[in-house]
Amino acid sequence: MESLPDRSLSGRPVPGRREVERRQAALDPGRALVEMPFRVGFAVTGVVLSAAESAVTIARVTASSVQHELALAVGVDADELGSARTPLALLNQLSELLGPDRPFGRILANGGPLERLLNPGGVIDRLTASDGPLEKLTAKGGLLDQMADERGILIRLTAKDGPLDRLTRAGGVVDQFTENEGILERLTSEGGIVDKLTAPDGVLEKVTAAGGILDRLAADGGLLDQLVGEDGAVERAIAPGGPLDRITELTEVIGQLAPNLLAMQDTVHELAETVDLLNQTVAPLGGLAERLPKRLTRPPKGSGGNGNGDATPADSNGYPRA
Repeated sequence: MESLPDRSLSGRPVPGRREVERRQAALDPGRALVEMPFRVGFAVTGVVLSAAESAVTIARVTASSVQHELALAVGVDADELGSARTPLALLNQLSELLGPDRPFGRILANGGPLERLLNPGGVIDRLTASDGPLEKLTAKGGLLDQMADERGILIRLTAKDGPLDRLTRAGGVVDQFTENEGILERLTSEGGIVDKLTAPDGVLEKVTAAGGILDRLAADGGLLDQLVGEDGAVERAIAPGGPLDRITELTEVIGQLAPNLLAMQDTVHELAETVDLLNQTVAPLGGLAERLPKRLTRPPKGSGGNGNGDATPADSNGYPRA
């Protein structure tokens, strides 16, 4: 086997194998230091591309879901919605949605609900006006604060053993309504109260039939007319000097009588004590009358019981005749 030449063509001595390995080992740390930024850059680029791919996938799924929801809201199949991508088709679809016979069209029409809400002096202006309902609700010490107070209605409703707890607890009102063979089932079961009310020739049909109870109530001169009509019972009751005013006056009189009644109650107690004292005094007098001589307590002769019905006054009083 031929040995390597000791010198190169340029006349320099050729390094040995060990020298080459030594030189390569000396160059490895520098090469690693130079390659490090490139490796880090490639790794970061890979992570960014993976994140971008994930974002694209999520966006694609989201777009598909949004398209499906739009198709359900608009009432168009997903295939038709995907094909209707031209501006003219979209405008046509929008015009159909805003038609006068569609909900959006009725909302946005002139004089419609939205215009009435936003008109000057309309509902929105009245709600948001200074010293309006919204400001009163949210003011310090207003209705919301009163409801959220520790002793407010909201806390009392949601407190333990409160009305809401009693309604929704096991065996409570809600369970009694919805349990098997409960109130709701008895109402809606076959042959139940609802069936009896809505049955042919049932109560509801009799009430709403022509000439039925409702017609008689609403007829001229009927019960409703007598109650709320001109010079009806309600008008007479609330008229000036009417029964309602007299009841109010009577309430005021009763309120004024309350102190007198209290004073009379004290007087009655005093009279009761006086009666007890008189009873205690009369009892000894009765015993004293029993100890009197009988001749003093004996009735005079001829005063009765002897058959002498024609006794003169002189005989009856015990004095001798003149």
